[in-house]
Parts: sequence; C-alpha cells; structure tokens
Amino acid sequence: MTNAGYIRLSQPVREQTLAAARQQAQRAAARYAELLAAEAGIAARAVLPTVAQLLFRRTSDVLGPSASLVAGYGRTGRLQWHVDLDGEWPDESLVTDHLAAAAHWCGDALEHIDADGEELYILNLDD
Repeated sequence: MTNAGYIRLSQPVREQTLAAARQQAQRAAARYAELLAAEAGIAARAVLPTVAQLLFRRTSDVLGPSASLVAGYGRTGRLQWHVDLDGEWPDESLVTDHLAAAAHWCGDALEHIDADGEELYILNLDD
C-alpha cells in the first residue's frame, strides 16, 4: 500500500529499518568525531610538534559544547605546555573547536578522567 509516494512497511520491518539506520548514523557520528579529533591533533602539532597527548576541559552552554586546553604532554609523559605555567595556547580555537565538535558528535570518542575532582578529557594523538 502506498500513501503519498511512500510504501507503508509492516511494524517489524519498520523497526528493523529504523534500528539499522540508527546504528549506521551512530557509526558515522563516531567516525566523524575521530576525524575532528585528528584535526585537533594536527592543529596542536603545528604549535608543539612533539605533543602526544592533550588534556582539556569540556563544557557545554546554550551555544553548544566548548573545550579549553589545560595541558600538553610529550610521548614520554613529560609536560610540554600547561595553561597555568605557559599562559594561553597560540590559536587555541584551532584545536578546541575541533575537540568540542568531536565531543558533540560522539561523547565516547574522548577519554574522560577525573583529576582532583575536576572532569577532564584526554586526547591521545598517537593512537
């Protein structure tokens, strides 16, 4: 049976189709978040070529998700940059805009940690 150009599906087929579409959308969102995180890494390495890990704070307000960098670490875990020690990251928005967008598309794409009672996130650039 058709209705205005659409075929009416049985309830089981409709539910299966919706579930398959939802699963595909979730996979696409996760992949897009991975690409955004990679873009954040590229922008971070333009400033610190040997940075391997970014620590950042993620927040959300009426304008949507946002992120702010807290620290950058090298491959050995050595601190390379910290907001309290080194001041503002040059062109921080080139990194944080991608991090916030990645969090928006797929919150599971970013590793969550609890450091001193503060909710922070880690992006490992070498993964």
